[in-house]
Amino acid sequence: MMVYNMDFLIAALVFLSLILFHFMSQKRLENATSSIFRIFIVIGILDVLLDIFCTVLISWEREELAILTEAALTLLYFLQVLVPYAFVCYAKSLRVTSQAQAKKIIFFWAIPTCIMEILVIGNLWNGIFFSLDPQGIYIRGPFYLGMYGFAFFCVLVAMIDSIMYCKKLGIRKFITIWEFMIIALVCVAIQAYDNDILMTGFGLCLGITVLYLTIHNPYGYMDSLTGMFDKQYFEHWFLEQVEQDTRMHLISIDAYRLKNINKIMGNSVGDKMLVSIADLLQRISLSHQVFRIGSNRFLLVTNSLEEYERCRDEVQEFFYRMFEEDGERFRFPAIICGILDCDKLKECDTVLAYIEYLVSLVPETEDVTLVQGDDRTLEGFRYEQEIERFLNTAIEEDLFEVYYQPVFSIKTGDYVTLEALSRLRHPTFGMVPPEIFIDIAEKNRTIAQIGYLQFRKICRFIKENESMMGRIHNVKVNLSPLELLKTGHISSLIETIKQYELPFSYFQFEITETVATEYREELRIAISELANTGIGICLDDFGSGYANLNAVLKLPFSSIKLDRSLMEGICEDPQIALFYRNIVSIFQNMGFNVIAEGVETKEEVELLGKWGVDMIQGYYFSKPLSEQKILESLKEWKSGEKKHE
Repeated sequence: MMVYNMDFLIAALVFLSLILFHFMSQKRLENATSSIFRIFIVIGILDVLLDIFCTVLISWEREELAILTEAALTLLYFLQVLVPYAFVCYAKSLRVTSQAQAKKIIFFWAIPTCIMEILVIGNLWNGIFFSLDPQGIYIRGPFYLGMYGFAFFCVLVAMIDSIMYCKKLGIRKFITIWEFMIIALVCVAIQAYDNDILMTGFGLCLGITVLYLTIHNPYGYMDSLTGMFDKQYFEHWFLEQVEQDTRMHLISIDAYRLKNINKIMGNSVGDKMLVSIADLLQRISLSHQVFRIGSNRFLLVTNSLEEYERCRDEVQEFFYRMFEEDGERFRFPAIICGILDCDKLKECDTVLAYIEYLVSLVPETEDVTLVQGDDRTLEGFRYEQEIERFLNTAIEEDLFEVYYQPVFSIKTGDYVTLEALSRLRHPTFGMVPPEIFIDIAEKNRTIAQIGYLQFRKICRFIKENESMMGRIHNVKVNLSPLELLKTGHISSLIETIKQYELPFSYFQFEITETVATEYREELRIAISELANTGIGICLDDFGSGYANLNAVLKLPFSSIKLDRSLMEGICEDPQIALFYRNIVSIFQNMGFNVIAEGVETKEEVELLGKWGVDMIQGYYFSKPLSEQKILESLKEWKSGEKKHE
């Protein structure tokens, strides 16, 4: 009587059963790979279970059990052909994005598998793989190794495929596939060396365990706080849905005041609010299509318009109510964005970028805001996308232009300074609004590169027209926060001035109110580097945000520009006029030069003149002009006489 060591087979059966249980019970979205993996586990369990049963029958060597043993062995061989076939299908499915592609793989590799299965069934008559003698003793057939040959062929195919599509698979999946194959081959080799130790099934179990823990690990693609799917999983899932032509409607929820809640009430309260949002989305959604893709952004995807509208309304209702924590009631404002037929956007990056665009349309508010994507918003988004693509070309080919807007002096009756402004002309759309391409450049971190290219043009323009330096006191240049804080950028600007042999005092860099308010040491060092050379520093857009005198006094400003928003109503509303006049008085008493921006009417000019404001910038005198136009405009001014309609 033959004795086999079945300990490894029994352990494999236990482990595979546990893996199947956890895999089936975990939260997941179905896709091609997960479906094949589930089938792979089931085939593995049946294979190991039947291997144990056949081993027991063979060990007994009973003649009366010969028919049962032969039938069981035939079924075992049948399954052992399916195991490598399932592995090949699984390995190849890791690099496809749709059920349709997965089905093609399954059908294609079913052909050689069916041939092997026919040979296994034919073994009942020809005994090419195995047979039983009259006493019921197991005898290997002449083509017994053919089973191993088929398995090796499948492994070889998976090896070649993984190498060919290594980049598409990614390093993690590539390594995992090879780990599976190495484990399986080692265990097969051990069993081939000692037939009494049944290791093949155990090798299959170890390999599937590795696949489960690395590729199908439920914690690998879920947010630990809320238990929702994360951004990485959303990207893979969305692509699969698009490949399957699935109609999708998306709701995005931005809890954009989360930082304030964390700061005022503590991180624990903020976390509790995030969990509440997750629970709501899980409850109102009829599927698992809910994701947390950022610290304060959630996505809910539905497949019907009716379901979309119901979920959207319930989300709005949730955020409209007052929340309570430790007896304190507060609001938790959110921006809710709706995108119908988001599958038409095709790419996940496009969807996420469209959400960012919709959120950017919402002004600062403490309320719940709903933004519904439509043809108009999509057109605006497509426009910005095109500008973003064109921006790279514009940088490479230096397609930016510099326009100059003059600042008028009431005392001298002439232009006294110029503000240099960046402009970009698209071949199809014409002039691109500066706020659009500058915002894009700041987001993709190319603003410093653009700023440097523009500053060289400014220096060249001044050098080529040095005669205007006797009339124009200085040229003002805007600096973004990223330019100020980028290592080496300020030094490059200073070096450019030296190369063109221009006086440092002829330049004045404008820094926005926001930058000044967010004061930090790096900012002080950058501004000091400019000030130490004699370059002037101007505070731009004062009054547009939250700047205060304390912020102004920390930095060496010589001039202050009052934002155009402060001009609204100064000729009609006495309170607004008084407020503006007091600001002017305070800064003048502190020794600052005050420049009024956004002046558009004669009445405003006369009123500002009475208040002692000397320098005025606005469309009343001139809009921003090209280099040629500004030179022509300067020539048209004679003894303070303004030539305009």
